[in-house]
Amino acid sequence: MKAIDSLIDFFDRLTTPQMTDTQIEIVENKLRNLATEGDREASRHYTNLSLSRMRWERTRFAEHRHDFVDQVQDAQAWLSRSM
Repeated sequence: MKAIDSLIDFFDRLTTPQMTDTQIEIVENKLRNLATEGDREASRHYTNLSLSRMRWERTRFAEHRHDFVDQVQDAQAWLSRSM
């Protein structure tokens, strides 16, 4: 079963915008830190990102992976504007 999940992940990554797991993790950590400090907008972005990640992990649908990466890119853009 693990091989199938790895194969699905591989094809999902081919069909979605390129973003490494490390880049995603950096954005998530920055948002979480800002949300912990009380930033409401960061909290909103972090919540949306977390929900999107859970949806993708639950279903493994390519469109959910794409939505998740879109959420990360939106959050990354917001971070670059707000910092």
